[in-house]
Amino acid sequence: MMKRKRMTRVLLLFTALFLGLVSVVYAAGNIDAGSKWAWGGNIGWLNFNPTHGGVTVDDDHLEGYAWAENIGWVRLGTHDSGGTHTYTNATADTYGVNNDGSGNLSGYAWGTNIGWINFNPSHSQVTIDPATGEFNGYAWAENVGWIHFQNDSSAYGVATTWGVGGDNKIYLPLVLK
Repeated sequence: MMKRKRMTRVLLLFTALFLGLVSVVYAAGNIDAGSKWAWGGNIGWLNFNPTHGGVTVDDDHLEGYAWAENIGWVRLGTHDSGGTHTYTNATADTYGVNNDGSGNLSGYAWGTNIGWINFNPSHSQVTIDPATGEFNGYAWAENVGWIHFQNDSSAYGVATTWGVGGDNKIYLPLVLK
């Protein structure tokens, strides 16, 4: 009887640990399914709307995960519960990408296999056009170089529903009886 209880506890502990590790990246974002690709010459395609992740753009910050086949998951910030939030980028557990409300991004994303990704480096900045939701510009990662968010000649880009139409509210029709 004691052996069965101990075995059950061990099994429950391993199951909890496994589920905790596996469920880290299951959140959908507000990135357009048809416009979800950024490109890095040293990393390949970076998907901002992957099957088991996704990036959400809020009025003041980004959150969620992007995926690249060659480098794995890239986390856009430590906050993951929506609402109002600004990353301080002061310590390893307060990093993230901020949105100034006009679509100008700043701060850092983190990829375990590539390190920090700066969204407002010295010679560029990643921006989002609030009228179209399209990302533009370059982010910089010391270990892999530039990551480009939009290109016309070999068309690719990242777009979000944030800001499009003037606000981020969902309006439901009013039905009177």
